[in-house]
Amino acid sequence: MPGMNVQPAKYGFVAALGLAQLVSWGVLYYSFPLIAEAMINDTGISRSSIYGAATAGLLLAAAMAYPVGTLVDRGHGRKIMVGATFAASLTTLLWSYAATAPAFYAAIITLAGLQATLLYEPAFAVVVRQLNIQQARSAITAITLWAGFSSTLFVPLVQSMLDALGWRGTLLSLAAINLAIAAPLYYWAIPPATTARNVTPPKTVAANQPSLSPILRQPTFYLLSASFCAYMALFSGFTYHLYPLLVARSDDTQSVVLAIALIGPAQVGARVLILLFKKITIRQLGLLTGITFPVAIVLLKAPPSTLTLVALCLLYGGANGIFTIVRAMAVPELLSRHYYGRINGIMLIPMSLARAVAPWAIAGYWTHTGSVQGAINLILGLALLVPVLFGLAINTRRRNC
Repeated sequence: MPGMNVQPAKYGFVAALGLAQLVSWGVLYYSFPLIAEAMINDTGISRSSIYGAATAGLLLAAAMAYPVGTLVDRGHGRKIMVGATFAASLTTLLWSYAATAPAFYAAIITLAGLQATLLYEPAFAVVVRQLNIQQARSAITAITLWAGFSSTLFVPLVQSMLDALGWRGTLLSLAAINLAIAAPLYYWAIPPATTARNVTPPKTVAANQPSLSPILRQPTFYLLSASFCAYMALFSGFTYHLYPLLVARSDDTQSVVLAIALIGPAQVGARVLILLFKKITIRQLGLLTGITFPVAIVLLKAPPSTLTLVALCLLYGGANGIFTIVRAMAVPELLSRHYYGRINGIMLIPMSLARAVAPWAIAGYWTHTGSVQGAINLILGLALLVPVLFGLAINTRRRNC
């Protein structure tokens, strides 16, 4: 995996964090839909109940995001990420032995909540603490490339374990993988607080900086926030329901698993590809990738075939991989180069809520109507909102310039 211009001395730090992120995403995120489907078939627990618990956990993650980020900024990244990895393994272990619905729900809520302590944002905060800005940008790109392979590895791995071990045995195996790989990597990669290399002391001039209110009053801010909320709802809802939606429309489970496994390489390939087109702006990139989302979802309405499965997953994976970068860079290009952390923090509140509610809402609608096409239409509506709202944000920005 390329170090993306990170100095050789830093490469081990970046590679270890990247590999640990690959495992964390696989255990906490990509394995859930497959295990949930196996639980539904085995226990009779309703889909809406399971995804309702996941929604509650994501709301917990939203509440935890700011304090976790603050603690990482203060140098407690190693304690948080290693401790959270142990907690995730213990919860996964207990989930495998759970025999009642409340125990299932408690495990699901806890694991979803722990996403705030392990997935992307805390790792990025650790990187920023250790490296200068140019190195941090390259390191974060490299980490997303590592993590992009998580679905490629874990979807077929989890499916194979489900076939061989059942969902309880699969959970035991995931707990062991997480503890054996991710925990030591986080401990080795993240230095103690006293060795932070890029910590800037608080500056008294910060108190004299101009107010955020003019930026927050811009229509562009609200339209951009709405576009990102639609994206997060699409990403969360579609990712959680992609496997059961595809299985409901196709009897070939192996083809479904193999197609989903292409999402990771598509994400990585798209991120590498845009490095070759440095002149393309974030505005152009956002519109192009935004339009790709509904094009991909429309393929769910096409007659099921291996070709449409592959095309859907490649288009969605590529667009998702690039839009992650668009979301990171749109604020300085469309709003302000100042207050980056504060603006993103404000945006993150409704985005987290959208991410939390979408899987539950789609599951509830699907359960209530019993219609696969209805669930697809709901997801398609979210996909259409992303480019429409992003385009309106660009348009209002041009008028205000």
